[in-house]
Amino acid sequence: MMQKLHRYESETQSFQIRKDHIPQYHQIWHYHEELELIYIHRGLGTFFIGDCIQRFEHGTGVLIGKNVPHYWHFDEEFSENARAEIYVIHFREDFAGKDFFNLPELAEVRRMLHHAQKGLWIEKTPVAMALSFQELEQEVAGFQQFYLLLHVLHQFTQFKPKMSLISSEYDIQQQHEEVSRMNTIISFINNHYRGELDLTSLANLSGMTRNSFCRYFKQRTGKTLTAFITALRVAHACKLLRDSHASIKESCFDSGFNNFVSFHKAFKKITGITPLAYRSAFG
Repeated sequence: MMQKLHRYESETQSFQIRKDHIPQYHQIWHYHEELELIYIHRGLGTFFIGDCIQRFEHGTGVLIGKNVPHYWHFDEEFSENARAEIYVIHFREDFAGKDFFNLPELAEVRRMLHHAQKGLWIEKTPVAMALSFQELEQEVAGFQQFYLLLHVLHQFTQFKPKMSLISSEYDIQQQHEEVSRMNTIISFINNHYRGELDLTSLANLSGMTRNSFCRYFKQRTGKTLTAFITALRVAHACKLLRDSHASIKESCFDSGFNNFVSFHKAFKKITGITPLAYRSAFG
């Protein structure tokens, strides 16, 4: 099920930061009242934010608005041992006071927090910002920690993150009307997207008819089942092309595509470049 998570609120701290080495808290379809600022120092996988599906690499930074459903699917080598290194900050919009971000000096940060409702992404977090995350998580406290969070937010505005991961058609509010089923569905798809996925099996898994399931899935993810699976397959192909010696044709079929033409078309539509150009960029 998709879960609404309730964060522990402390009388001595206006926000939370933690460092994870195993992504057990990330690999569920969930949302919460706090904004989430996350830095993946070490870890590979695919993130789901609203209706966005995107491959992430070491060094990814993301700011997610309140109540936005999200899910981090880490590659197997990072999901069951202590190889990952993930810094996570949760804070409310008014953590610094109701009117604090209305100060004219904080106009850029205020705009960024507003845009976070559609998701903001830094593909490769700059060293200076990465060091700030690490310093925040260490044994600083009180005013120094509060100042460092403001500093990180300011840094995020300076590095021009990619805007609007979530499409304008995606309705965040309706995602919370019915919170069951989604983790089971997403987990099943993640485990089977490289093979033949049977719509009837997914519908039975969710306790729905085929037509009802298709409508339900589109409402919750903003994508048709076919588009969702295609995006996952392209993300997997990107991993193979970037991190392995598999040929383009091998990457095509290993990712679950049945023919090279459909693979090439889908890959270019989602990434904006051909598989060959993608491999060349990282070769």
